[in-house]
Amino acid sequence: MRRVIVLTGGFGSGKSEIAINLALSLAVKEKTALVDLDIANPYFRSREVRHFLAEQGVKVIVPRDEWLDADLPILSPGLRSLLLDTSIRVVLDVGGDEIGATALGVYQADFNKIEHHLLMVVNPFRPYTRDPDRIAVMCREIERTSRLKMNGIISNPNLGQATELNHVLWGHEIVVQAAEKLSLPILGLGVLANRLEQWRSQLTETITNTVKHFDLMQPLPLIPIHIYLLPEWLKSRPSSCP
Repeated sequence: MRRVIVLTGGFGSGKSEIAINLALSLAVKEKTALVDLDIANPYFRSREVRHFLAEQGVKVIVPRDEWLDADLPILSPGLRSLLLDTSIRVVLDVGGDEIGATALGVYQADFNKIEHHLLMVVNPFRPYTRDPDRIAVMCREIERTSRLKMNGIISNPNLGQATELNHVLWGHEIVVQAAEKLSLPILGLGVLANRLEQWRSQLTETITNTVKHFDLMQPLPLIPIHIYLLPEWLKSRPSSCP
């Protein structure tokens, strides 16, 4: 994985949770920053856990305090210099709508100077990514608006805490079809951390088949997803969706 990792995807794809989990795992071994560039979505943004991330050693780049909760296209300060700083790993959490992709495009010249991966997180249980055609449309729109090339897909089929194994297996197959349509590799499969061990044996066959299908050179990682962005009013509901 390259030094700068850009995670994008539609509302409800789980990209912010994956960005947080990735930043935390990287920070164990190396200097890591998480940039919240999800500038238009007021819900479930990585900035909501900025203090926790800082305690874990992750440098968090968010808008200034007075604009932190604004539903406005406010770009995070210091991003340009951070992108060019080769001493730090950078994870960007970017909205997958037109506004988010446009914000990403502001930094196109900087991205062209550095090694990076632009990855699309896909949850086929969300309205705009329910089938391969719609996933492909969103991917191409992100590329067009950001003026950057997508490098791969993170498969993240889930219904929050209501997720069952059959949901993951069915949803992942939709993502595989979309990836084939886009000629993009699938680079990981997100699974709720509290279900991973229970489902590991069944999922191993699925990821093995995916690796063979795309002729990948290394195993497709199962990504354990710990939920950090569940609001208080949902925590008491056992079947809630993050």
